[in-house]
Formats: sequence, structure tokens, C-alpha cells
Amino acid sequence: MTDHELATKLKELADAPAPPPRIDLDRARRNGGRRRRARTTALVVGCAAVVTAAGLTAVSVFQPTPPPAPPAVLPQPAPVAPAPAPTDNPLVAKASFGWLPEEVKGIEYAAGGHGDTVLAIGRGDLAPMIWLSVYDREPAAPRDLSGTPHQVPQKVGGRDGHWITADANDPLNHGDSYLRWPTPDGRWAQLHTYYLARPDLQQVLVRVASEVTVGPKPVPLPLHISSLPPSFRLSDAYTSRRPDQDGVPWRLVLQYSANGALVTINVGPPGAPTDGLGEPRCVTENGLKACVGIDQPKAAGITSQELLNRLTLLGPDESKWTTHVISP
Repeated sequence: MTDHELATKLKELADAPAPPPRIDLDRARRNGGRRRRARTTALVVGCAAVVTAAGLTAVSVFQPTPPPAPPAVLPQPAPVAPAPAPTDNPLVAKASFGWLPEEVKGIEYAAGGHGDTVLAIGRGDLAPMIWLSVYDREPAAPRDLSGTPHQVPQKVGGRDGHWITADANDPLNHGDSYLRWPTPDGRWAQLHTYYLARPDLQQVLVRVASEVTVGPKPVPLPLHISSLPPSFRLSDAYTSRRPDQDGVPWRLVLQYSANGALVTINVGPPGAPTDGLGEPRCVTENGLKACVGIDQPKAAGITSQELLNRLTLLGPDESKWTTHVISP
């Protein structure tokens, strides 16, 4: 083949149409896109798995082992509601003493407008005294404390009580001592002591407080009253045991208000002094003397003699006294 013929053939081949392609470009493009998305998804999932694993490893490596759970705290028992006081006795104590030191020679009770207290008392011009009181809630610091009152912790019968003192270095407050503690029924009890001088005073008062019983205690009284007018309201009731002061071993005073009048009933051994207002009417029987005084009989709606006639005296033997004093 000459050079001219070869050039002619090459030109003919160049001008001829191209053969159909053997590769479907659209299909290849779609397949390539699917493979690319698959690789991307696999990469993301793999990275996430690595990050998660690394995070778990970091937490397990760097987070300290949690401390053991504290022991379960048992709920404290709810305060027990105090028992209701009886209504047929005008003198019901909110608490009572158990053990008392030998200096105590008698126990006095008081109820009414001047406070509800139990007093353990000794003898002499400066008789040692231990006052026991119960409050619905802890009261403010005593008014007679000078300076800034301080609380000094003190356990009483397993409960967290405290002393009240003007001197933080002396829980006993120089002998004029206050000890307070919470009671099982949710109230607060207090001992107030003075003129009780002894080297173990703190230990003695803690023992006295630990053996106090809180709850209504009707006080046995030496009389029975058949009934009282509906207008009578108790103002004060108290017993006294101070023979070195009034010359008798004991005496009882009951005071009522009635429509603005003051009614006073005194009971004691013969020779006992009388409290109250008005001209008293008295009777002596069964070894005891009773006197009734009313300052305004018309307002009270009853005379002293009429009320005196409703009294029955039970005698000086205290074992025969009653806690059921007033009949309805």
C-alpha cells in the first residue's frame, strides 16, 4: 500500500461514526454514588463507635468509684399526743418527778393563770427549790438572765437538751440553773433550780431530769365538791408545803372567777392561813378546816355559805384523798 492509500484509509476511519460504548455511564454513576454513600455511612458509624468506646473508657478510667451507700436512716417516731387531762380535778400536773435528792422535803403543785408547775422544795430560809415546767414549745430565754444567754448541750434521757446560762463557761449559771430537753410528745420540759448547793449539782440535776415523767397527773386533794355553778372558771389552784413558814404541814387553795367575782376555797389543818378576798365562811370537820370567800357574791350567783355546804372534807390522811374532786 502506497503512502497515499494509507493516508486515505486513515482519513476514512477518522470520519466513520464511533462504535457504541460498552459501559452504561448513567448506571455506573448511580452505582458509584451508592458505594460512596455506603463508605461514608460506614465511616461515620465506625467513628461513632470509636468515640463511644473511648468515652466509656474515659468514664471508667477517670470517674472515681462511688462511695458505699450510707446506712438507711430509720424515721423518728412521731410525737405522741399528750393524754387529755381529767375534767373532775382542778389541779392536774403536766409532769411528775421520779428521783429527787435528799434535800427535797415536799412537792408543791400549781395550775392556772400563774403557770402550771411542780416544785420540789426543801426547808429553811433559803430553801432549795427545783421547779419543773412543761411547755408546748421551747420558750424564750429566761428574762432574769443577764447578758447574752448561751446554750450548753446536755443529753437528758438520750435526748438532746441543753443548759441555759449567762456564762458559757458555767452551764449551771452560778447556781441559778436552767436545764431544758424535748419530751416524747413533742413538747419541752424545764428544770429551774436555785439554793441547791452541792459539789455534784450538774450530775444531780441531769438525773432528776432523766427520771421525770411527762403526762397529766391528777393531784390527790383533801376534799370533794358536789358541784360548781356553770359560770365558775378556774383561775389558780396550788398546794403549799412550807411548815417552817406558815406553821402547817400543807394547805390547798382553789380560786375561781365567776362573772367578774373572785371565789377562793382554802383547805388545810386547823390554824392554816387563808388566801383570797371577801369575808370567809369556815367550817372545821374531820380534822380539817375549810373556808370559802367570795368578793362579790351577787355576781358569783352563790353565797360563801352555799358553796361551803357543797364541800366534803376527807381528813388529814393523804392516802384517803381523791383525784376525783368535783361531781358534775
